[in-house]
Amino acid sequence: MKKVIALLALGTSLFAATAAFAAPVNLNGETSVKYVHEDFEGESSQTGMVYTLKLMAEAELNKNLSVYTRLGAQRTRQNQVGSDFNPDAYSNKRSVLELDQYGFIFNDNDWVYKLGRQDATVGATALLYSRSDSNIGKHNFVDGFSMSGTAGVLDMNALLAREDNVGHDKSRVYALHTGYTISDNMNVGLTLGRFHGSTVPSTNHWAVDGTYQLGRNSWTAEFANSSSSSDNKAYAVAWNYDVDDKTAVSVTGFRVEANGDMGGQTDFENDSRGVHYAIAHSLKDDTVLELVVKDEKNLTSRANNKTYEITLGYSF
Repeated sequence: MKKVIALLALGTSLFAATAAFAAPVNLNGETSVKYVHEDFEGESSQTGMVYTLKLMAEAELNKNLSVYTRLGAQRTRQNQVGSDFNPDAYSNKRSVLELDQYGFIFNDNDWVYKLGRQDATVGATALLYSRSDSNIGKHNFVDGFSMSGTAGVLDMNALLAREDNVGHDKSRVYALHTGYTISDNMNVGLTLGRFHGSTVPSTNHWAVDGTYQLGRNSWTAEFANSSSSSDNKAYAVAWNYDVDDKTAVSVTGFRVEANGDMGGQTDFENDSRGVHYAIAHSLKDDTVLELVVKDEKNLTSRANNKTYEITLGYSF
């Protein structure tokens, strides 16, 4: 633990140095404590605690261009249970700290362009691919170019990236999503993508999605298909309900076949089906308590797996 504290102090000093030599610098962060219990069929149940800290810095170079970096730190109590870092990159370590994202951001009217190491998702529900912002550490994100903005009546975002992986696996991800707002409470979208695998077969993908809002309820659905000859489909359907200004609940059902996503990296679970239940309550504007239950079944082994998570998060 002393080593982690020392590394955090070093990381904080690096951010302070950035602030001293580049102005203006925007700093923000997130910290959380998570309790995790895993009950996987055929395995012993596991319980652990996860402590996470993320510090983000963005410094303006001019009115349109800025440079960004992120410091990610995480410690697990029990054998990496519930960790968000890549275990293949850290062997048996339970504490990690890295400058895990960095690059440039360019703003031009309604468009934002990002070049560098960054998080990435593909699909309205991240059904096709996910190396999300919740990841921590090295070999857990992508290196490349992303853009988002509006073109006429369409909302668009695109990704051209290479994975940062352990070893020589440098698979590439290409994706384009377009969205169209039909009315104030309804929109639809289309995703086209390609996963160019360096150690696994390359695949082409498409997906359609839609979102509908009615009062405090919203429904989102996404269906995807790949060019693989078998086990090539995936879908997710989510219902969200705002109980009040502080509390929200959601239920998400999904099914992702073995070749239905991009490189087995859906935000759900590859080769599985299941339901995720979540409730989030804002204790304060900057403090959220969240409970998540994941009830999943592997499509090949037929094993039933359940995960329970309780997270207390604070943003600053």
